[in-house]
Amino acid sequence: MKIKNIIYKSGLMFASMALLASCSDELDTLPDNRTTLDTPEKVAGLLVTAYPDRTPTLINEWMSDNTDYMGPRNSMGDREGDQMFFWEEDTEGGNDSPEHIWMIYYEGIYKANEALNAIQELGGAASNASLRNSEGEALLLRAYNHFVLVNEFGRAYNSKTSQTDPGIYYATTVADFSETTAQANRGTVAEDYAKMAADIEAGIPLINDSYKVPKYHFNKKAAYAFATRFYLYYEKWDKAKEYADKLLGSNPGASLRDYRILQAMPLSNSSQAVKIAEAYCNVEAECNLLIQTSVSYAGMALAPWGLYKRYALTNYLSQTELTESENIWGSASGLIWKPFTINQGEVDCAMTMKLPREVEILNKTTGSGYLRTLNVDFTIDEALLNRAEAEIMLGQDDAACADMTTWMQNYFNTSVTLTPAGVKAFFDALPYAYDDAEKLVPSIKKHLSPRFTIGAEGSVQESLLQCVLDLRRIETVLQGLRWFDIKRYNIEIPRRLIGADGKPLRNLDWLKKDDPRQVVQIPQSIRAAGVMGNPKVVAPSQYTKPDYTYTPRPKYAGQARL
Repeated sequence: MKIKNIIYKSGLMFASMALLASCSDELDTLPDNRTTLDTPEKVAGLLVTAYPDRTPTLINEWMSDNTDYMGPRNSMGDREGDQMFFWEEDTEGGNDSPEHIWMIYYEGIYKANEALNAIQELGGAASNASLRNSEGEALLLRAYNHFVLVNEFGRAYNSKTSQTDPGIYYATTVADFSETTAQANRGTVAEDYAKMAADIEAGIPLINDSYKVPKYHFNKKAAYAFATRFYLYYEKWDKAKEYADKLLGSNPGASLRDYRILQAMPLSNSSQAVKIAEAYCNVEAECNLLIQTSVSYAGMALAPWGLYKRYALTNYLSQTELTESENIWGSASGLIWKPFTINQGEVDCAMTMKLPREVEILNKTTGSGYLRTLNVDFTIDEALLNRAEAEIMLGQDDAACADMTTWMQNYFNTSVTLTPAGVKAFFDALPYAYDDAEKLVPSIKKHLSPRFTIGAEGSVQESLLQCVLDLRRIETVLQGLRWFDIKRYNIEIPRRLIGADGKPLRNLDWLKKDDPRQVVQIPQSIRAAGVMGNPKVVAPSQYTKPDYTYTPRPKYAGQARL
């Protein structure tokens, strides 16, 4: 198998590449020249390279309802983009592909396990403060990398089916990477979550923030934020709230993002756009808890650049379902950080700059290298909404409304204060999305069909969940997390073709509840190595693409911001 464009930041490779999709015999043993981990400093240095150098952000946005389709004649797309947008199997293997996600996240797991092994050989966490912190970091990294993998390649956790739903192989030792037979046993989603919980609970008490730049590592606050998201997905609402309480303290509003700073920054050229995104990812911002870098096109595709705009958060989508829509806070005029809108030529999008476009030059002579981006993986803002969702599930409606109000009044200029009765009344007055015959009429209100039990449609609890999911969608837009909410709440979503007038022309496909395509297919190279694939509606070779016939879009004369 040919593996394209992979950067390994250290000399460490895998003990066995069966899990990582290589059948090459020369890769089935550890290299002899790997670094000797004989000091606490070397262990800590290894863990720097255990943070994954790829991100599922781009493909998750494409698969979610944050993206519309501009048609196959739009030149700003390719086969891989089409495959991910239409929930097909990816066959291209680019840097944002499922294949690279699988390989690089397992690389991080391998390194975390090697660090844990070295820590024991050096006397264990009790022998040294640096080793203690490194053990905590390694355990959290092992849990986090598995968490991303199981949520990409497995079904969302639920207490009804996860005991039998295929998970991903949970590697707890370096030796696991040489046990090909064991690797082929995916286990179950429930087993994966139990092991992640054990690693999180063991790791958090060991973290002492002994880093030069804590926000590039699993510092204590980032660990709490991860635990909050993890237990929310695990349906353990009390644990999600417990860790959120530890993180947020008594005045979370004081630590939320200041969107006025971002809105005040000038935007008249591409370099200024990058500066805004870099400001969003600023390590000094109190709201940012963990910041990572990765090789990815996301910094261009999910920003106002002329790349991958065949799949875009369109102006129509922004105005009917996201930040520019009429909503519970009032009109779009109250929005503080306004999206950057383009409606010109082949580009129709309304995006905020969250992901900087960075360039890593590998050859100064040719100028060749990699496109990279930064991503803020955990924030105070998201954790606040995680707590609100947990509170709704715990029946703590007033507390949930208080948290949602705090978030809402920070994101919008609004004096609205949310109450359970007020939220119910607002959502009672809205139709559900896509209830028309052609499934085209949008709404911020979606049919929710989680596998856990919630109140009936129209109940206070269901209305509160509609509200928090709407706010979460806005908070996490362009960062890939909406896709996981779609999976957790089993939300049906369309593949809308945008017509010449900038509005949906028709639906080309539909993701139903319990649709097998909610689960990303195990890459073909991994399946060839013996790992069981995920079921699909039809085999990729038999898949009939939707009818793409449409009226070509005219050239727009609108003003582009970039």
